[in-house]
Amino acid sequence: PFGGGGFGGQQQAPNLDIETNVTIPFVVSILGGSHSVTVQGDRFDIKIPAGVKSGEKMRVKGKGHAQSGRVGDLFLKITVSASPDYIREDNDIVKNFDVPLSAALFGDKITIETLEKEIKLKVPQNTKNGQRFRVKEMGAMNRKTKVRGDLYLKANVVLPPVDELDEDLIALMKEKLPNN
Repeated sequence: PFGGGGFGGQQQAPNLDIETNVTIPFVVSILGGSHSVTVQGDRFDIKIPAGVKSGEKMRVKGKGHAQSGRVGDLFLKITVSASPDYIREDNDIVKNFDVPLSAALFGDKITIETLEKEIKLKVPQNTKNGQRFRVKEMGAMNRKTKVRGDLYLKANVVLPPVDELDEDLIALMKEKLPNN
């Protein structure tokens, strides 16, 4: 009496979305920026927000499959490539920097290249190996709170080669340096 329920003519719309993985440079994950992506032979730039982490997904509207006037979206699963210089800890980033022995003992200003700019760090006397110095708000952006993390600079005290030291200094150090 009702003609078979009336379900015959409907088809489920095909899924036009595309999911793919993309690897972005560490510096782009921290500062944000543009990154080039190629999907199905189509190359285009995407805007990466500052503070993005590995495992996050991003949606790019209108870059999926196209069919009968409809276009799906592109979903990108983000992987952040490792940095040789930085380690990310939540929204903070950590970088090791070399401190000459004289600067560690007597204090000095040391020039350090960060992701954004060159900074001068005042290293106090008696700086220990592994000591961390905090540079406020030079870390990664927290995308929920919009507050930036900090940059921690970790001192790596570099000893001078003994054979390059003055003989009198070596003798004096052998005599005067504490053995504990």
